Amino acid sequence: MTAADMVVIEGDRHTTVMLAGELDRASCRDVEPRLRALSGRPLVLDFSGVSFIDVDGLRMVQECARGTALALVGAHPFVAKLFRILRLDAQVPLCQSMEEALWCLLPRTDEEIRDWLT
Repeated sequence: MTAADMVVIEGDRHTTVMLAGELDRASCRDVEPRLRALSGRPLVLDFSGVSFIDVDGLRMVQECARGTALALVGAHPFVAKLFRILRLDAQVPLCQSMEEALWCLLPRTDEEIRDWLT
């Protein structure tokens, strides 16, 4: 059985989720409900500790992006390539730094700005 660790860091206006290990069918059963519980707030997923991801892990990230401002930082080259091939990077920006990820989370409409400030 594979495992994934998850550390959640609450910021003033966003949440950072540091993931480590393998994001596969087995580990996603534990990680996905925890990520869903964080939806509704802008999220930065730090993938620097992710050593493997399969289709279930990719699907989990895609589902997490629905209705939530989401950016990904620290993806290893293979993971980034998968995101680009599957065009998931259109939904989830692949960022080079935490600063860039935070810029990607900024609201773009007046309604998003109101929601973000409340």
